[in-house]
Amino acid sequence: MASPNVVIGRESVRGDAIAAKVHQDIAFLTDRLHRLESQTNPNPQVLKVYRDMLESRYAVLDWLSQSGEPH
Repeated sequence: MASPNVVIGRESVRGDAIAAKVHQDIAFLTDRLHRLESQTNPNPQVLKVYRDMLESRYAVLDWLSQSGEPH
């Protein structure tokens, strides 16, 4: 079954296209976090920003997966 559209402002966007982009973001952020964490002395503020961004992407993905339910 096709993913329902998501309305952003006045534009209707395919939900599966958004999910694909979010998956790409998650992969990038996960890789970046691993690289930062492997540094000798990673900047805690930068780590927090990337973790917050990753958490946000997972929240969007969760919201998209609940597309059949009212929001």
